[in-house]
Amino acid sequence: MEKNYLKFLCSVPLIIIMGVFNVSFAQEYQSQDSLSNYQSKYNPPAKRGMEWGFFAGPSWSFPAGSSPQLQTGAQFSSVRERTRTTMFFGFKFNFHVQERLSVEFDAMFNSMGQKTEFSGFMHEIGQSNETVKYTDVLSYFVFPLTVNYYLTENIYIKGGLYGATLAGAQRREGGVFGDYVDVGPLFKGGDFGFTAGIGAEAKMLFLEWRYSRGLIDVTFDDEKYYNQNVQLVVGLKFGG
Repeated sequence: MEKNYLKFLCSVPLIIIMGVFNVSFAQEYQSQDSLSNYQSKYNPPAKRGMEWGFFAGPSWSFPAGSSPQLQTGAQFSSVRERTRTTMFFGFKFNFHVQERLSVEFDAMFNSMGQKTEFSGFMHEIGQSNETVKYTDVLSYFVFPLTVNYYLTENIYIKGGLYGATLAGAQRREGGVFGDYVDVGPLFKGGDFGFTAGIGAEAKMLFLEWRYSRGLIDVTFDDEKYYNQNVQLVVGLKFGG
């Protein structure tokens, strides 16, 4: 089930691309009676100045590696790690440096981590069928720096690097209102990695699909643990 879910997330960019190109082809057929309109579609007017805006959306966090464990002495026969769905929000500043190129700086708050299920609890008189669910809640201030390349006037791809500062790390048992334990000492104070994506814009509205992957181990544990997530970005922009 988890693998199918991740396959669905990875297929979303293809769905977005197909939808955008369907719209583009429809616009092309409508403008065939004018050669100038046809040419302007493939030679978009130069974008100038700076754009700024704000955005938000859902994020799916599925770190690579194993989450660090508290030394409680408890032993379980089965451990299952699952994707964590969260929300993020932020601001963007996009500087157009050429007709098809821009440099973008973002400042955002994102909550990452993952869900972990422990089952088959081992104790002094044997094994029970008890299942314990934990959620790692890792809060970061993230600062991506990307280069955007405009394929057309409204469609672009992007790629770059990000740096992040850990705002807090907690481990929750049970649901949203469960018990929280501070696990900050298990995690390093920052993260660094790369990000890439594809986007589409229309006047003030923009929509992006981003993928981010950490390049450093963010824990002090012997097991490696790298942040990894995909985001659906919906926002408004001004200027330009």
